Order: sequence, then structure tokens, then C-alpha cells
Amino acid sequence: MSAQFPNCQVAIVPATAAAIVGIAGQRILRKVVIGGATANATVQFKNAATDTGDVLLTLSCLANDSKEFSFDDVGGIVFSTAMYCKPAGTGAIAYVWYD
Repeated sequence: MSAQFPNCQVAIVPATAAAIVGIAGQRILRKVVIGGATANATVQFKNAATDTGDVLLTLSCLANDSKEFSFDDVGGIVFSTAMYCKPAGTGAIAYVWYD
């Protein structure tokens, strides 16, 4: 939870442990902060409970930087099956706010 998104849950997903966000079922992506520690970072979000789903969104940031992406002004991005988060890049990490 955060002051900006008081009803949301937060998941922390490092590149070393791509994972389903929350549990299987519909999820709404509200906000993502990604960071690329020593390499450029890319984060894919798939509409699935595993790494086999369709990629609905890909976000990137440069090494030694972080970027914040908010989708709340458009009502979030709906993942109908589940939300799988797959960061890539040395030291990359994704902070995910979701319903």
C-alpha cells in the first residue's frame, strides 16, 4: 500500500525470480517502478500465471536509472487471466502496484 494507491497491493519482483503477481485471476496493473542496477532493464508483463502467456506490456529503463509508470489515470491495465512479471537485466527489479 502507499498513500497514492491506498487500496493496492505491492509486489517486488527481481530479475532473478520472475513470478506471478498475486494469485491467478484477474489483476489490474496500477503502477510500476523499474530499476536497472548495472545494466539496462526490461520488464515484460504477461496475461498468464506462468511465463507462457501473451505479452501485454513491456517497459524499459537505462542502467543506473529508475523509471516510474502510472496507469491509474486510465483505470489501470487489466490482465484477465493472471499477471506474470518478468524483469531482465543485471540487478533489475520491478515494484508493482496492483488490484
